[in-house]
Amino acid sequence: MTAKTPNSIAMPEDAIVVTNYDDLDRYVCKFAEGSLDLVLLLGKPGIGKTEAVKQALGTDDDRHGGALYVEGHAQPFGLYQGLWRYRNSPVVLDDLDRLYANPDCVRILKPLCNTRRAKRISWLSNAVASVPGLPSQFTTTSNVMLIANEWRSLNGNVRALEDRTIVLWFNPTAEEIHRKTAEWFDEPEIYHFIGSYLPQIPQLSMRYYEKAKRLRHAGFSDWKKSLLQMMLSDRIVAVVAGLQLDP
Repeated sequence: MTAKTPNSIAMPEDAIVVTNYDDLDRYVCKFAEGSLDLVLLLGKPGIGKTEAVKQALGTDDDRHGGALYVEGHAQPFGLYQGLWRYRNSPVVLDDLDRLYANPDCVRILKPLCNTRRAKRISWLSNAVASVPGLPSQFTTTSNVMLIANEWRSLNGNVRALEDRTIVLWFNPTAEEIHRKTAEWFDEPEIYHFIGSYLPQIPQLSMRYYEKAKRLRHAGFSDWKKSLLQMMLSDRIVAVVAGLQLDP
């Protein structure tokens, strides 16, 4: 069964709706310290879900910290090796549909996403012998966080996890996203320009701020008009708003 959020996007009925970054951090920190064993984090793209998780786990593009972060383009055997290296440590699986589209990944992820404390993972092929010290099976106590953009897009293998997992639906307002962006975005003119259009933006993304910054730094004097076309779904409204900016 699914329900509708205020912006009419389907979500699981038993989801916990989180509307601000402080509450999201509380759940993510509990996962990082091992208090939550299996979590599914859902939410629109471009609202900082992944960044919040990485910050709590102390992992980013340059540091791995004490956790394994796996993106959807991971290869199955590489995933198996990563789970072995980070056995008993937190595991984050981002972009679930792509991971579960691969049958070999499914064979690994199904036992990993079991809520039993100890999970047995195996890889039954000769490839194991090519990696020194890598066993053909091992036991891990890793807790797992799954990240996806939309519940209705997930395939059947992922949906089967619904009964076992704690589902967090992260649905911050545009004002909350804008407030959070101020903590790291360093372009006041762009920040205040986007802020002046918050009521008209149907789905605010932190990526708009960075895109506007790239356009501005590239020397485009009409970056505001271009940004409005990205942010406002109604093209006529975007054109009118752009004309109003033209002296």
